[in-house]
Amino acid sequence: MERNFKGTFNRVLNGDFLIESEDHLRFPEDWLQIGGNHETSWEFGYESSERPVVDINNATAIRAGIIQTLEASLDVGKNKDWQILVIMKGGMPELQSYLRIYPIRSNGDVAIPWEFSFKLRSGSEKIKQVISVGPEVVRLRLETGVLGSGHLYIYKLIAYPLFPDNMKRRVKKVKKEICAMNHIQTIGEIVKPIQLAMPIPLKIPVTVQANVNADVRNLTPTRDRVQIHGSSQAPLATSSCGRAQVEIFGHGFHESLEDVTANQTMLVTTTRDVSALPRYSFAVFNFGTLMAYVQEELSPDGVHWALVGEQRKVGAEKLVIISPVSFLRYTRISYWADGITKLRIWVQAQN
Repeated sequence: MERNFKGTFNRVLNGDFLIESEDHLRFPEDWLQIGGNHETSWEFGYESSERPVVDINNATAIRAGIIQTLEASLDVGKNKDWQILVIMKGGMPELQSYLRIYPIRSNGDVAIPWEFSFKLRSGSEKIKQVISVGPEVVRLRLETGVLGSGHLYIYKLIAYPLFPDNMKRRVKKVKKEICAMNHIQTIGEIVKPIQLAMPIPLKIPVTVQANVNADVRNLTPTRDRVQIHGSSQAPLATSSCGRAQVEIFGHGFHESLEDVTANQTMLVTTTRDVSALPRYSFAVFNFGTLMAYVQEELSPDGVHWALVGEQRKVGAEKLVIISPVSFLRYTRISYWADGITKLRIWVQAQN
């Protein structure tokens, strides 16, 4: 399963987890925890054959994994085509794992990450992904883990450039899973006669003769009333003289804030449901002396996330405003910094 390719070598620093960190007790050197919450556990140890493994037990719906430190990110040099491999094992069938790759440009900006997801079968598996980087990308930062709740074992991360061209043909790109359609059973159901819910109106001239007896009289407010109903099935309120009573409401205002500590690891704020808020914005203030970076993330389900808009820099003692450019139900802010610095993040909204 862990067969080595001839003429290749691993460019991922401590990708086999053989070196234990001196700064982070019981964790591999050059790797950090990312995602999850207080119910998620990361354990680093060895299996029976002295095989290092990072054991992630995630009980929440958000992703949980490991990410390279910024200093240990992959130096692509002049090599533009790369093979990325992750050796892992799921604790249950059909476990959803992922691989995130953050392209870092020469000026230090981090582009929107490339994200790939895989369904694991039983037993140890080698996940492969071929990527091509542009000329402006100088480094790649790798992240892998589990999407949603589940138990995942990570044994090794491998990356090496693809050269010469015959090496590229030996490795196939990961294909996305194609789901079969099951809502159309047979073609015969489509061509069956359709029974209409209402009759089709026909314009046929008809002559009707009838005798009508009606009580035509003057209407008075004390004896005759007209009741008007709104869409909520509640009648409109009126005064004693029959005039409608109207209540005028202004805009509602909501605010929440979150104080966080940013470092070189990309972290995220609390997930918020903004489906009932027509207008909202984020404001980020940097209390520290080091440069911080923030970017909005959107999700349709609170599990799968995408970075939107441009990455914003927050200088020392500076305030940055982030207004949404797109809409999905859930939103949050991802943040990191050149070092340790304090951030305060507001969310203010009108409804």
